[in-house]
Amino acid sequence: MEGRKEQTFERNVNLLGSCDSAAMTSETTQCQERAVTSRVVDSPLFEIESNDEPEVQSLSVAQLNALLSHALDTLFPENIWVDGEISGMNRAKSGHVYFDLIEPTEPGVSSPAKISCVLWNGMRTRINEQLSSYNVGKLVDGMAIRIRAKVDFYEVRGQLQLQMTGVDPRYILAAMAAERDLLIERLMLEGVAERNRQLEQPIVPQRIGLITSKGSAAEADFIDELNASGLGFTVVSCDSLVQGERAPDHLVAALRTLYLRDDLDVIVLTRGGGSRGDLSAFDNETLARTIAQAPVPVIVGVGHEIDRSVADVVAHSSFKTPTAVAAALVASVRQYVDYVEDRWHAVAHHATEQAAAQEARIIELAQRTGRAGRDGLELAEERLNNRSSRAALAGRRSLTRHAERLDTTVAALPKLADRIIRTAAVELGHTEARVKASDPAVLLARGWSITRTSQGDVVRTVKDVRSGDTLVTEVANGTIISNVSVIDPHADPTKETQS
Repeated sequence: MEGRKEQTFERNVNLLGSCDSAAMTSETTQCQERAVTSRVVDSPLFEIESNDEPEVQSLSVAQLNALLSHALDTLFPENIWVDGEISGMNRAKSGHVYFDLIEPTEPGVSSPAKISCVLWNGMRTRINEQLSSYNVGKLVDGMAIRIRAKVDFYEVRGQLQLQMTGVDPRYILAAMAAERDLLIERLMLEGVAERNRQLEQPIVPQRIGLITSKGSAAEADFIDELNASGLGFTVVSCDSLVQGERAPDHLVAALRTLYLRDDLDVIVLTRGGGSRGDLSAFDNETLARTIAQAPVPVIVGVGHEIDRSVADVVAHSSFKTPTAVAAALVASVRQYVDYVEDRWHAVAHHATEQAAAQEARIIELAQRTGRAGRDGLELAEERLNNRSSRAALAGRRSLTRHAERLDTTVAALPKLADRIIRTAAVELGHTEARVKASDPAVLLARGWSITRTSQGDVVRTVKDVRSGDTLVTEVANGTIISNVSVIDPHADPTKETQS
């Protein structure tokens, strides 16, 4: 190995000697431009004792850099492909982009190797077109990348750098997918992916925390969908970046801000469509773990039809677009409203049936009371006749005795009838109390109302009325007369819309 180094040094010195010879014959040669002329000192400051050892050969800085530049041009005559990870991205005002390409390592471990790279402004448009053709997005720190570059040595500074001339978008996508899959697998093994999904979503999720870019199309689409439902949603918006290097930190901060509130049913994390690279913020591990720690269900809608982000995996539920998220919330609330309406109609129907049944029972009791009085009189009369016959046959003494009994029985008849009537009256009072409890007027006093058309028909659905009809609504303390101006079969006019 040492002998090889000595041979290489001698070859470089010989190369330098050939350049010095050329400098003597032509002042325009490259070797002469790079050579440094030595000066002969006529009066040396120190006298050095001469010896027989050979003179040590050395290179000037310019000569060394010239050799290195020539060697690199010889070793790398064409552009090469280099894999690595972007670090220290800096976009200059001139349009040039500077960054380091480092050897990827585990998180928290320093990279063992790096090299400076530059993307000139003139080449930047071409690179961006290559990225856009695969829906990758912009280059950002931490992105695994394969670039095509020219190895360049800047002699003035002695700086080795790669001049980027091309990019492999498929490599970037594959690296992003592999990193995303590894993170998802790790989160699943730790049980993080299931935490938020285990939370129970409220039956009526009307108080919503919204995290997205303020004034974006995603925000407008989400709010418009909620407003169109006519249901009473309350939205607390929290502005955040949704793409770029700083987006994960902004999203985490927005989530933690909403976690401090105790009046939210769900939190929605959403953005509009974009390139796969633009959605990389939603593959961030810190963001995923923050979603898993949410005290309420987190719903994600990142506007991408194909790819599934890490945030989609750890969220309570996910949808493709902001509009789809809003539609799901509307459907959940409307299902509950329909259930309540059905129960109301069932109660009203049951009350009507109970009132009719009680009325029939009162009539039956009255008829039974009348029949009981008549039967009692008939029975008493029959007994009187029998006893009179027996008294006549038994003789005068018996007649007297039975006459007394007859008088007693006759005297008792009014009391018997009165007792029977009182008993029937008490039972009738109880029945009347139960009827009153089922009386529609009592239900009205509890807050219900009954709406009829001008012809007196009860209005049960929007199909029972037409625009311009006059409606009569009966409440506890009076009657409200209104005219139908608009019929919306999908809106619930009893709910107040809040956004």
